[in-house]
Amino acid sequence: NAAKALLLPMALMCFAGFTKSAQIPFQSWLCGAMVAPTPVSALLHSSTMVKAGVYLILRLAPVYAGTSLSLMIALFGAFTFLATSALAVGQSNGKKILAYSTIANLGLIVTCAGINTPGAISAAIMLIIFHAVSKALLFLCMGTVEQTIGSRDIEDMRGLFSTMPRTTIIMVIGIFSMILPPFGMLLGKWMALESAASTGWPMAPLIIMLALGSGLTVLFWARWAGLLLGNVRPGFCPPPEEQPGTVRASLLVLSGA
Repeated sequence: NAAKALLLPMALMCFAGFTKSAQIPFQSWLCGAMVAPTPVSALLHSSTMVKAGVYLILRLAPVYAGTSLSLMIALFGAFTFLATSALAVGQSNGKKILAYSTIANLGLIVTCAGINTPGAISAAIMLIIFHAVSKALLFLCMGTVEQTIGSRDIEDMRGLFSTMPRTTIIMVIGIFSMILPPFGMLLGKWMALESAASTGWPMAPLIIMLALGSGLTVLFWARWAGLLLGNVRPGFCPPPEEQPGTVRASLLVLSGA
């Protein structure tokens, strides 16, 4: 009875983590926060503010392991991952795509906390670290592009390699780090799916949602990368790109990381 009574405060603290990490239906504040200057968005969306919620849920994971609360948390996170990945597919505003992608990845981390196996917890920690680096890079690239072309619409970035080759290559590296091996984001997703599969039949709906959500993330990232590199003539030599040293240094450090 004492153990069951302890689940109520645990559930309420996890609920607080959901709101802090913008899980559905509490995602609107994070989408609205993209009006902030790009360096602020990079901090807000990638590493500091929104990660506090998933960090809390992960720290509490040993307490609710093996309970119905753990399964509910996993399903809640998986639904957020799938729904916001689907919402990102229909966006053309680059910052909105990044915002929905952030919410989706936070949902995946919540799912790992709910699966609550050693492999899933390891996957969640990996996702927190690698997502912070990749998403900070993409936000700063987005700000650099917006300052140059005056637009956040990814359709306006078609063939951007022709005018901003350095920034485009770094941005494509950031996109690939979200979806391709051997980068950590894909390894984290694989570990999450493997952990869910190892727990047996109760996780079947969760596995389906994770698989569909992962497919949708590949769709919108590949679409964006294709627009950046499209309409470039064979043998075309792009002109040198003028870029402030501080901007170039931050992009190179993050892309190297």
